[in-house]
Amino acid sequence: MAEIKYAGEYIIEVCEIYTTSGAVVDLKDQFAEVSIYEDIFRNALTGTIALVDTNNLLTNLPIIGQEKLKLRIVTPNDGDDNSRGMAINFTDTPLHIYKIDSKVQVNDQTTAFTLSFTTPEAMRSNRIRVAQSFEGEPSEDMIKKILRDEDLLNSQKEFYYELTSNNYKFVAPNMRPFEFINAIGKRCLSKEYNFAPTFLFYETIKGFFFRTVDSMMDRKNVRWTYREDTPNALDGNEKTPNPIRILHNIQNYSVVDTTDVMMNMRKGMYASSLTMIDLINKTTEKFTYNYFDNFEEDIHVDEYNAYGSQNSPLASEARDDYNNRISDYDQSMIYMQAVDRDSPSGLFSARHGGQYDYIGTDMWLQRRRGRFTSMDSALTLRIEVPGNTTLQAGDMVGIDMRNQGLLAQEDKDPFYSGRYLIRKLKHNFSRGDGQYKHVINMEVVRDAVRQPYPDYGVPLPDGGNPIDEIVPPGSEDTGDVTY
Repeated sequence: MAEIKYAGEYIIEVCEIYTTSGAVVDLKDQFAEVSIYEDIFRNALTGTIALVDTNNLLTNLPIIGQEKLKLRIVTPNDGDDNSRGMAINFTDTPLHIYKIDSKVQVNDQTTAFTLSFTTPEAMRSNRIRVAQSFEGEPSEDMIKKILRDEDLLNSQKEFYYELTSNNYKFVAPNMRPFEFINAIGKRCLSKEYNFAPTFLFYETIKGFFFRTVDSMMDRKNVRWTYREDTPNALDGNEKTPNPIRILHNIQNYSVVDTTDVMMNMRKGMYASSLTMIDLINKTTEKFTYNYFDNFEEDIHVDEYNAYGSQNSPLASEARDDYNNRISDYDQSMIYMQAVDRDSPSGLFSARHGGQYDYIGTDMWLQRRRGRFTSMDSALTLRIEVPGNTTLQAGDMVGIDMRNQGLLAQEDKDPFYSGRYLIRKLKHNFSRGDGQYKHVINMEVVRDAVRQPYPDYGVPLPDGGNPIDEIVPPGSEDTGDVTY
């Protein structure tokens, strides 16, 4: 493969559209931009392709939103022809075009328009239903059946999965395949990571994944490291920019304001309570979730790090005027679940008895929602970097930010620098001014801080002068103005 000449360079080897009329059109010379979107909270990837049309393709082919798109894009890598690792390849499993939008008349002979596409599995998930029972088998096997069955998703893509500790008995009542997979996933418990209930089913350019957030963060080495650097990234005695070094540059970034303590309380991030009601045995049992007490049960971004800090929560354990932490109010979020459970003891804590594993919400609901809410409230950056086709959503990256200010004690920003999880990612392939340029925009999150927040507390107590007084009817205030 050719040597990379500049950061973000790419080669588009295949870009063909297959129409309902049987025509095949090569779009390599007509595309202006290709964007591919990944998100660990979405089941399938999506994308757009912008075309500059001088042949009136929309009418002459025609293009009606039922076409297929073959696409293969590679990053030049001197001496390494690893097409599997370096390429975005949708030639064996073409993408499906489903929408035509943004049509603009540039001049009398030229039209620009955009086509939206997704993967064939997403299209099939909107066309068919799952109506069958699963007789107590590992959850990952159920998902593999749905993914591979010729009558269901019929996917031939790579599938990377994590083992679960569940042998559930499920019935799918005419549900869309992706919806049923999500229903299974939210009840699954990890076999490897302390029964973590944070399974997600998502797709990237490399295939489908069914794994926990814990497994994403359980990486000793980050996939890639990015830093704030000089625009040309000259290294040592170099007189010309080093494209490999520039690949690690942060071109633009912004900090996303995600902290809302009151909303986090209402969503159950800090604390919640669940009451399980056994309708058969007439018993109840209460389960509580405490963010600080349960923090070490999960794997966080700083499970492995070079700066030696501990796993530090996203809040302070400072005590309030009632000598409570923010996580000690389990009535912030209340759940209630009624079940028919014919258990001799009538206790829900007997979670793994019988032929099938216990499926109760006390095993996953509070911990899962608390964890995902903490990710919504995590330290979040949106960064733009030179593109490479090896990066995908769900990867861990390192971010080195410069420490600014007169009182800076170290070169790296102690708050924003660190390990991050890629939550969302957009590959953008553009062509302009005779140059093919690949840029990645991604949203990365940290669900821990490098150093614990101070926990001394806010000493100023709530004051005031409690006065109870009945306001007489028709009363006037001295500041009232007759109008």
